Amino acid sequence: MPSTTCPFCERYANMTIKWGQLDDPHAEVKFAATCDFCEALSIARGRNVNGNYGGVTTDLGFVRKTAAEAETRKTLEWWPKVGAAPAVEDVPASIARAAREAYSSASVGNHMAAILMARTVVEATAKSKGISDGTLASKINSMQREGLIRPAIAEQAHEVRFAGNDMAHGDIDAAVDATDSEELLALMAEVLSEVFQGPARLERIRAKRQSEAPD
Repeated sequence: MPSTTCPFCERYANMTIKWGQLDDPHAEVKFAATCDFCEALSIARGRNVNGNYGGVTTDLGFVRKTAAEAETRKTLEWWPKVGAAPAVEDVPASIARAAREAYSSASVGNHMAAILMARTVVEATAKSKGISDGTLASKINSMQREGLIRPAIAEQAHEVRFAGNDMAHGDIDAAVDATDSEELLALMAEVLSEVFQGPARLERIRAKRQSEAPD
């Protein structure tokens, strides 16, 4: 049985096929399926790895068998698309929300949007620390001067800025791909770790140590 993250209830669920079609000439399988949790309907399309049904068929037995095969499942594309984003802990809620939107955009192939949101996250991080004047470049430099980020992290933040500026200013002739957004989101994550997550982790460890220390 095929499975995916349901775009409606947001659970990873088995999807029960209600209608489908195999198309040998195009080596294609397509079907409509409902989520086993919320029963909402999604559609999927993928490659028929067998291609041995002698033409087009809507026999659900054949469709379900093909859709369940591991190689076919790897090729399935689902609609509506649903973005996947990791939890962003120890970060102010508004910034965590923006970071998750960046990850979610990248997961569904919206790489320019992901890079733009990564730039937004870097700027929002500076503003959350009271650095609100000037360009993003000056904000990043101010974070470094104030000891919020090390020089190496400042350089990473500037790389996010460079890429995001291109998107923000309409310089979109150069195509960006999954590798571009993945690398820039990793740089964004380094900034969040430096400013928020690392200090929060240190405080938890220190508090635990002090609470367990003998009187």
